[in-house]
Amino acid sequence: MEKSERVTRRSFIKKAAAGAAGIAVATQLGGNRINAEEAKPQYPLLITAMDGVLRQRAKVESIEIAYKVGMDGLQVQYVPDLKNPDSLRHKSVEIAYRNAAHQYGVQISSLCIGALGSTPLKSEPAGVVWVMEAIKCARNLGSKVILLPILGGGHLETEEEFKRLIAVLKQLAPHAGDEGIVLGLECWISAEDQLRIVNEVAHPAVKVYYDPRNALGRGFEPLEEIPLLGEHICEVHVKNGRNLMRVKEILRKPTSTGRKEGLDQPAIAGQLKKIGYKGWISLETSVVSGDPIADAIDNIAYVREVFNIFE
Repeated sequence: MEKSERVTRRSFIKKAAAGAAGIAVATQLGGNRINAEEAKPQYPLLITAMDGVLRQRAKVESIEIAYKVGMDGLQVQYVPDLKNPDSLRHKSVEIAYRNAAHQYGVQISSLCIGALGSTPLKSEPAGVVWVMEAIKCARNLGSKVILLPILGGGHLETEEEFKRLIAVLKQLAPHAGDEGIVLGLECWISAEDQLRIVNEVAHPAVKVYYDPRNALGRGFEPLEEIPLLGEHICEVHVKNGRNLMRVKEILRKPTSTGRKEGLDQPAIAGQLKKIGYKGWISLETSVVSGDPIADAIDNIAYVREVFNIFE
């Protein structure tokens, strides 16, 4: 799209406010926020985000908004419920996403099957069907990763649950691998336990979708876990509690290890650089100001500065 064809931020906000339900947009940005036109990629670093960060969960309009705020890609929610007209299980919706991604030059970096948090792979056959269908969808959309939440109701607590999940992943992995798709496990368990799963499945299509803030909240130290997981990390979520990325987080209550402060984001970036990470940096940030667009632009600016690990 030529620069002359791009709408200004002001006109875009008016359009978003009129046409995107549920988005509260601001008419002005704070002094430390950059213009959306200036937020386009300037480094090899690739930034994506969960579509919910833009208050556009499972909405094809999220692709245009991702383009306008300067993202390189978008993680799209794969909603299994066929009664939902926005479900990617509908071929027409899949085609709409593919067309929008092509129009705006925004890659669908990954899919996320959030419903697995309440219909877990460790126990529910329906989840296996969803993953099989999502693999085909990801292939059609050009996505290389599918996030499988192994948390919430899917959190692993017993040996039997570990064994069941590993057995399921052993069945799914070859299908994903045949399509060039990686199944990324986002877990609440330790890095050691995540490595156990990856090693026992023993297939390159099963890796770890690492979230440092989740690890911190569960009492683990991300600066120690990242080197341990190393090449097994396929994609990374970044967030900062209920704060903008640039703000130092003070935890509402200390972790189980007594820690009172949130993540050292530059140190996290440094550890990713040390392991040679070359994947997407995916925002899972909170909307702090009430304006998801302004907050996204602010967070992107910070991440481009701090997580530019490919120089």
